[in-house]
Amino acid sequence: MNVLITNVGRRGYLVDFLRNTPDFNGKIYVSDCCKSASGLFSDNDGAFYLPKPLNDENLYIQELVKLCHKLDVSIVFPVIDPEIDILSRYVDELKRENINVVVSDSRVLGIAYNKLMMNKFLEDNGFNVPKTYTDLESFNKAFESSEISFPVILKPIYGSGSAETYKIKSIEQLKGLFHEGLMIQHLIVGHEYGCDVLNNLEKEPVRCVVKRKLSMRAGETDKAITVKDKRIQNEAIRLGRCLGHIGNLDSDVLDDGDKLYFIDLNPRFGGGYPITHSSGVNYLDLIIKMYQGEKISPDFENYNEDVLVMKTVSIKTAKIEKGSIEEYE
Repeated sequence: MNVLITNVGRRGYLVDFLRNTPDFNGKIYVSDCCKSASGLFSDNDGAFYLPKPLNDENLYIQELVKLCHKLDVSIVFPVIDPEIDILSRYVDELKRENINVVVSDSRVLGIAYNKLMMNKFLEDNGFNVPKTYTDLESFNKAFESSEISFPVILKPIYGSGSAETYKIKSIEQLKGLFHEGLMIQHLIVGHEYGCDVLNNLEKEPVRCVVKRKLSMRAGETDKAITVKDKRIQNEAIRLGRCLGHIGNLDSDVLDDGDKLYFIDLNPRFGGGYPITHSSGVNYLDLIIKMYQGEKISPDFENYNEDVLVMKTVSIKTAKIEKGSIEEYE
């Protein structure tokens, strides 16, 4: 069964993970809308340039289908949020073309991509949520009545990564940075963890790896160590069951020593997946087996604890044709 990793970006390690999977004997292809994406120069069986999904989604879907038919691709792994949102609307159409796209439905994506909808979903299902304000007036009232104090966190309602996310220490700083589309949250002091919850095609959890984050870089986990914490794992599994995603859910959780707070949900392979994979659990292989009709039984204990994973800087080089620099920008 051949696979395609779309908009691979810098995640060439996904190719390496599949390449080193003993019982996978298919072809591994990659694509991106930028010809200089380092993942295109990974140890793949073919790298391809596709148009930007956001520019013309119909054209993108047409070109994606053509490429999948040409390469006999059965499974598509998208790894960036904007494309996942688009592909979720074409799942049935692509399925009729014998192309399985590993994405969740629009309900799940709506919850994951809108922090206010995420908070409501979490509250409705009995999870803890930080105090949240979407305008300065309501925040000021809460501040004056001592319901909240500085520092606070300012972050986008929509979006991923660390863009426009600030630790705010004063009302003056808050007024200078706040604008429509941002929200203000109570700062939770404690340890941050990442949980990768793998759901099967019936939307039931079958794996869950917990990692304690040691450092972040550009909104992604840079260093982390695997841990076995049943309190966190049980809540993450419950979250996966309530959310009903398909494939991996990369979730961030804060532990203040008393309560757990899920602060981010990403229904895809996130930047912390290499830690999960290095603990001895191959989610890529399991997903492929699911689409091949194999039943994956739940197993939440069989991963290695105390595995420290650190991202390093590596260099990719490629020779391009003279005068073609603009194509790689």
